[in-house]
Amino acid sequence: MSSQLVQQYYRSDKLPHIWCPGCGHGILMRAVSQAIDNLKLDKDKVCIVSGIGCSSRAPGYMDFNTLHTTHGRALAFAT
Repeated sequence: MSSQLVQQYYRSDKLPHIWCPGCGHGILMRAVSQAIDNLKLDKDKVCIVSGIGCSSRAPGYMDFNTLHTTHGRALAFAT
């Protein structure tokens, strides 16, 4: 992961992440950050929405507007 992405899009005080070695959640978090960077989206206009479980940790690591919702309701809250 490039240090530019870490500095720009992550809450470095929350790193390192807690995911298990080999888990794909960190890869997905990097891919989302890279896509936001490539599209040159204003990070203040991006909201990362999550439910519960391991994947819900990503918004805590990402320096965007975030919303942690109840089980099975992430899409409902996002719309």
